[in-house]
Amino acid sequence: MKPNEKTNTGPLAGIRILDLTSVAMGPYMMQTIGDLGAEVIKVEPPQGDITRHLAPGRSAGMSPLFLQLNRSKRSVVLDLKDSAGRDALLQLARGADALVCNVRPAAMARLGLDYAAVAAVSKKIVYCSLVGFGQAGRYARRAALDDLIQGGSGLAALAARQDGTPHYAPGWIADQSVGLVGTYALLAALLHRERTGEGQAVEVPMFETMAQYMLTPHLYGKTFRPPIGGTGYPRIFARRPFKTQDGYICATAYTPAHWYRFFELIGRAELKKDPRFCDQAGISAHVAELNDIFAESVRTRSTTEWLRLLEDADIPVLPMHTPDSLIDDPHLAEVGFFEDVEHPSEGPIRTMSVPTKWSHSKPVPARMPPTLGQHSLDILREAGLSQAQIDDLLARGVTRDGAS
Repeated sequence: MKPNEKTNTGPLAGIRILDLTSVAMGPYMMQTIGDLGAEVIKVEPPQGDITRHLAPGRSAGMSPLFLQLNRSKRSVVLDLKDSAGRDALLQLARGADALVCNVRPAAMARLGLDYAAVAAVSKKIVYCSLVGFGQAGRYARRAALDDLIQGGSGLAALAARQDGTPHYAPGWIADQSVGLVGTYALLAALLHRERTGEGQAVEVPMFETMAQYMLTPHLYGKTFRPPIGGTGYPRIFARRPFKTQDGYICATAYTPAHWYRFFELIGRAELKKDPRFCDQAGISAHVAELNDIFAESVRTRSTTEWLRLLEDADIPVLPMHTPDSLIDDPHLAEVGFFEDVEHPSEGPIRTMSVPTKWSHSKPVPARMPPTLGQHSLDILREAGLSQAQIDDLLARGVTRDGAS
């Protein structure tokens, strides 16, 4: 075993996956898979994954965005537009359990790397395509990015119901949510293959996945045919952080018991007899009024006081963090969420641990995020290419030795 590598004893140990993804959705999915123990081979073009270059880092091609999305992987450079690169990829596919890509299907077909071509060399392989839109619909050939899908799935418009202006959530909401859906789809297909011996093609569309994600609460009255109301779960729009004397808290009095304890806390026990608030249905119908009462009361004390009072009353509450303060959250420190590690080329970096806990087969991220082509020669040799073939790929620029 090489320096800076560990044995991953996670539940997917022994599974080998070719990762032809870039940017955020696919790399996030494949880092999750790699953290769980699978051997993930990241196949990059000669210029590398675009996220290598999207933000300043300590060295070229190793941006903080790339570092947070690409641990537990090995990197091999292959120019798939070159026939020799395509042939090398198909040779790698012969020994792989799955191939995951977020290249548009039409482009994969032009490269000669669609499901039919890959299945021809390995009938057992699971071929997972992360696509913008289901390929049976009119949007099939359109490009899809996180912000487009946030807007197209209704998220931006729903935000406008709170402050009047549509806007995108400042995070990779679509990319990472769909990446997690891709994770369970891939694992389910691998389980099917283990039971039946059958490989298959799996399509994970961003638009449809996020449409389901957003409409689960908001289809609402249009769940029924004919409709018995409009879209939009009203209680969601009443939610907001509450301003204290010196900051904000995030608190949710959800059940009648929560509200009754809160009424006692603020010295307004008479509200427990108000017919508007006598049951869960009444609370849901009048949640905006209740939140106004909550907001007025919370302004009277400090954040620290309210966190203590609400926690003692067993009313759900958390501090409202910024990204900076979240890094210093004491709970995250106690569970070992962050880890400082020594990256072989980037020096000390902060990483986030696998958030799930396991009584057996504990996942241990095995590798630091790779430099471009760091493992090219090892991976090509493992696939059975001769030294003469590898030398030819190097001379033609189809691959590169990033370890040198």
